[in-house]
Amino acid sequence: MTDSPRMSRREWFRLYLPKPQPAPASSESAMGRTSEGLRELELPVNHDGMDLSQLPPMREALLDTEQVAQLFADLAAFATDIHLIQRSSPASRGTPMATATPKKLQSARQALLSGTIPRLQLRYQWSGQHWIDTLEAKPDGYRLVRIMHTLPATKSNGTQSR
Repeated sequence: MTDSPRMSRREWFRLYLPKPQPAPASSESAMGRTSEGLRELELPVNHDGMDLSQLPPMREALLDTEQVAQLFADLAAFATDIHLIQRSSPASRGTPMATATPKKLQSARQALLSGTIPRLQLRYQWSGQHWIDTLEAKPDGYRLVRIMHTLPATKSNGTQSR
């Protein structure tokens, strides 16, 4: 970042906020709904003057191995258009993968849980929304950061409206 007090939208997403103590996550299936374990992240200081309320809310939780396995099972059963992106470091660009098959999803889960890959981003659609889950291995579990985007409305001819 520069010495400028202004912050671009890209820089905002790369901020490292102070690490709060994670709230324990529920062991029940929580796909697509806000559970007690997923808590909303605070917005950073706005140096750019943009309307931060336009950004989608981010939520995070700390999951254990069993909860990560349940998340992958829920994705395989209920999500559509699943894409996997392997992340090697927090700020690096990911290695994109094609639409995930059940076998690729299982391999990604095994690689994350075994420590072969430290971070994994899952992009999928569920219940009319686009979701982005980022999983990161931590010493005391797996950090989940979840963002929900509303899918754009489509015109009657099937093209997306702008």
